[in-house]
Amino acid sequence: RCKQVHHLSINCVQGDNMSISCLTATHPRQSLTVKLHKTNQDKDILMYPDISPASEHQRWSVRKYAGNVTLHVKDVRLSDDGLYDCQVYKDQDCLNVIRFNLKVKDTVHPTPGSSVLLPCSEHPLQNRTEQVTWKVVNGRQSTDISQYAPLNKPSSSTEKLLKPLYERVRQLANGSLLISDVVQDDELWYRCSVNEKTCYDVKLLLK
Repeated sequence: RCKQVHHLSINCVQGDNMSISCLTATHPRQSLTVKLHKTNQDKDILMYPDISPASEHQRWSVRKYAGNVTLHVKDVRLSDDGLYDCQVYKDQDCLNVIRFNLKVKDTVHPTPGSSVLLPCSEHPLQNRTEQVTWKVVNGRQSTDISQYAPLNKPSSSTEKLLKPLYERVRQLANGSLLISDVVQDDELWYRCSVNEKTCYDVKLLLK
């Protein structure tokens, strides 16, 4: 068993590329073995230097240079969300474990003037009785969507003032959020919470 276990919490956006340093050591790189294990599904993602990952995990790779063992993943997917152990061994001795909780955020790309449905991923599609709340997230601050009303300044004298965001949103029975007449100012992070315990973030970007 590994004696040293370091815990990390990592947030990234769907489609991003990500790198994690699993070990900085003076050991010759050819003497090191790296194992990536997804603990919440109890399955191995890859073993390095054994180049035999399942096809679904070929986006994951390991690089070693200047004594630094780094884990890389390309094109992060929502299914990558979970708890992982990156274990580094020298022969049979475990040198280090980086245990990281990877949270993958979604993005939605509507066209201006259209309506968009933001799903609450922690919430099933059918109608449920759990309390679902939506907030607009700006940095470390979050504002209930029913109270979010930034100043709406028209870019030209002929452009009409649109309704504030809270007047154009409607929460459906399954917890999803429907936004009507989407505008540039709606390009924000939105957070849905279920019973104030679990939460899910989604970024809205216009096409």
